[in-house]
Amino acid sequence: MEKDFLFSPFAITLLDSAHNIAVSLKHEFVMPEHFILAITEHNEISQHINLLGFDSHAMAFDIREYLNSYVESNDSYTAPSASHKLRKALASAHDIVNNDNAPIPSVAIVLALLETNDTYAIETFKKYTANKTHRILEFMISLDNKAMSEQLGRDIDSDDDQPWQAAPQPEWEKYVTNLTEKYGNGQHPIIGREEEMMRMAQILCRCDRNNALIIGEPGVGKTALVRGFISQLEEMAGRFTLLPAYEISTQQLMAGAQYQGEVEQRVATIMIGIKEQGGGIIVIDDIHTLFGSRGDANSSRDFSQLFMQHLDDEALRFIGITNHEDLTRHMDGNVRFLRRFQQIDLAEPTQEQAIEILDGIKKKYERHHNIKFLKGVTERAVKLSTRYLSGRALPDSAIDVLDEAGSYRELKPIENRKTQSVDTSLIDSIVARMGKVETSIMDDNDTSVLKNLRTRMSQNIFGQDTAITNVVESVLAARAGLTDEHKPQASLLFVGPTGVGKTEVARVLAKELGVTLHKFDMSEYSESYSVSKLIGSSPGYVGYEEGGRLTEAVRKSPHCVLLLDEIEKAHEKIYDTLLQVMDDASLTDSRGRKVDFRHVILIMTSNSGAQFAKQAGVGFGSTVTTGQAMLTEVKKTFKPEFINRLSGIVVFNDMNTDMASLILDKKLGELNSRLQERSVSVTLTAEARQWVLSRGFSNKYGARELERVISQNVKPLLVNEILFGPLKKGGKAIIDIANDQLVLTTSK
Repeated sequence: MEKDFLFSPFAITLLDSAHNIAVSLKHEFVMPEHFILAITEHNEISQHINLLGFDSHAMAFDIREYLNSYVESNDSYTAPSASHKLRKALASAHDIVNNDNAPIPSVAIVLALLETNDTYAIETFKKYTANKTHRILEFMISLDNKAMSEQLGRDIDSDDDQPWQAAPQPEWEKYVTNLTEKYGNGQHPIIGREEEMMRMAQILCRCDRNNALIIGEPGVGKTALVRGFISQLEEMAGRFTLLPAYEISTQQLMAGAQYQGEVEQRVATIMIGIKEQGGGIIVIDDIHTLFGSRGDANSSRDFSQLFMQHLDDEALRFIGITNHEDLTRHMDGNVRFLRRFQQIDLAEPTQEQAIEILDGIKKKYERHHNIKFLKGVTERAVKLSTRYLSGRALPDSAIDVLDEAGSYRELKPIENRKTQSVDTSLIDSIVARMGKVETSIMDDNDTSVLKNLRTRMSQNIFGQDTAITNVVESVLAARAGLTDEHKPQASLLFVGPTGVGKTEVARVLAKELGVTLHKFDMSEYSESYSVSKLIGSSPGYVGYEEGGRLTEAVRKSPHCVLLLDEIEKAHEKIYDTLLQVMDDASLTDSRGRKVDFRHVILIMTSNSGAQFAKQAGVGFGSTVTTGQAMLTEVKKTFKPEFINRLSGIVVFNDMNTDMASLILDKKLGELNSRLQERSVSVTLTAEARQWVLSRGFSNKYGARELERVISQNVKPLLVNEILFGPLKKGGKAIIDIANDQLVLTTSK
């Protein structure tokens, strides 16, 4: 605001009341909460709110409770001035009136406040007045008109009649955010982080190089640390505690700039303005944005040199915030800039510290969503987010879970319950959706899914009991916490002839566990450059921005069964890449991002040595199976360091007649389930079953030969009958043998 504003008589009355409330509560600033409280406690407005069916006294009580609880009183205060938010609202009200000579009515101030959603008073006002807010505004217009009529003939612009004047805003304040007004007076307390807070205070107390650079991974709470530090600034010792704090961003500096040198002029104006007030603390979030983007012909401008000369100014203290990746990419080359900062590494909090943080801030989300978090919710949110939301740091991931659960309960409240609550079961379902896993596998006490896993898999895979047992035992050991937490849940190599169920075991396992199956046909990765397809192309090559197929798949669904089919057909370089996955459960893509494989069940299949399978059974009394004969060759094909990192090699049995008969029943069951919507069922006589088995059973081709016989001999018999014949409206199809051929008869 570059000039004083004119207010209507009724607006002046409300502003004076807000001022008096702030004085009575010994508050340093007049905030929007004081103004809304003045409206609520105005006698005529209060009566009108009650006539509309709302409780004005309850609204006033809630706002006063907020002011008493979250805004500190100052015993040695001076006359309160308008806060930044209220000044901004008054300026917006002036824009609404759009007439410099017309006084601003009270309703314009309320409308300006209603456009902001970040104040407790406005949320409370909207909650209590529901869909009749316009009725209250109409009533305030009538009060404005009434007061204006009473003042008719008087000079409403005189100092006597308008004691309330909005203080003019200096030009430089348009390009900064006053953090002291926004977060001061304990309005944004920080939980924990005492050591980092002390380190920051120690840096700001230094004589030289008294600038702090906070570095940490996204989500660990770097910005929250600075806000909490400013919130508790007055409680600390040291001369810097008297300094106001301001935030500067490149977006604010560049907004509306049209001419060369305009940004430079803004920076100089800001620095002069802050020093004229006696100095200040300047916070630059994402400080790496000052350096632009290197290596790009169209890179953004470098503003770092504009601030360089001010880093050594005794009146100024700088706090920069960035992460390790952006520090390395944008700032590491500028030693002159970095040496003026003292670095603070902000590590991810432990689970115990994260629980303490969530317990401290959960009231904010309870108030926002009007819900209650039950006992154990914060512990559950931290535990599950750590386990299932990989790639995200605490406490941000757990806070997201709490906020998401509160939002869900607000939109879908529990019926016939006055106080809505969030329990651990809702947290489970929220994390399951965010982490893309089944809710049932998240319950540590619910082991029913795992208890019957072997039985359910045996119902779908026939004749491979040993293989199924090995797979299930690996999964159970990982779930029981008996495996190394820094390795995948299992790294298995399936060996056996074609068509015996190696790939099918992986499919059934993923289905029974309720996780995603990522299948990669390794015959597509037989060239030396194929590694770039899996982890991403190198910088400068086509597809760099797209990422790798493998890394992106696991990043999107970290809880999965990863199937690398026919691994022996892949190039040798891919084996070296998989060593990192099997050893450290991580893989670094071409862009330097680490992908977490701790929750992956890695399954690789191999037909290596199929040409030596004929060695099986050679000689009198030999019991060597085809799979075991192939295993010998597999150990020659893969490097020792690759085989050494496997948690198990699973050998699949050869296919026999009993297995083929069970597979035939399964295939016929699948065919009948597809025909069920047409009310058609298919049955094979004993002779027809034997005919299909005699042609479909093969040690060489396995179950795929059986499926081929069904597709070529059984299904063609059904096509014409279903589309044009007696089965068009449903019925039973019986397949028998006549003249050594399958024939079909129908019945209702």
